[in-house]
Amino acid sequence: MNSKVIGIMLILGPILTMGIWILYSINTDDLSPSDAIIAVLAEKNKAEIGSILQIFGAIFMFTGLYYLAKSLKGKNSISNHFSEMGGLFLLLCLPLWVVMMGAWLPAIEAAELYGNDVGASIIASSTLFQMSGVLMSVGFFMLGTSLTILKKYKGIVGILLIIASVAAFLDMLFNIEILAILGWMGMFLMTFILGILITLNKSN
Repeated sequence: MNSKVIGIMLILGPILTMGIWILYSINTDDLSPSDAIIAVLAEKNKAEIGSILQIFGAIFMFTGLYYLAKSLKGKNSISNHFSEMGGLFLLLCLPLWVVMMGAWLPAIEAAELYGNDVGASIIASSTLFQMSGVLMSVGFFMLGTSLTILKKYKGIVGILLIIASVAAFLDMLFNIEILAILGWMGMFLMTFILGILITLNKSN
């Protein structure tokens, strides 16, 4: 795939996922599924638009990361192993994130047809897909390791990806706010920066 296309995908992905979550999403983080469906139904149009945009964001981001990993294949066998495995882990995140980001769409439809309890059950079941964060953090760790071995972007981007992925993984274990900010925001931010660097053809 053309490097500029990969770069654009890596720029759009974080904007449409994390950007929408910060600026346009409905905050249901501390709500039970039954309360969450009420909040979602109260802002139905916003929820539907946000979900659709986040689905496209996930498609752009994880597909772009997969093709980035493929583009790193070269003469260094160790780097190749890390990039191939990292790319596969990140690609596996795509269907899980699409389900997780789009859960509000069937939940809204089910709630309107069959009642809030059915919609709440869909939202409750979608929380299982949050474990895709494990795949995501491991994938980013491997991708960062490959970039570091190849000394792409002077190795700085790779090291930052490794730090962010480790912080995200530790946050899943210990639920520490500073690790969540450093880890999850860090991975999305570094993806965005990678997109800019690749689009501008800054390979070193």
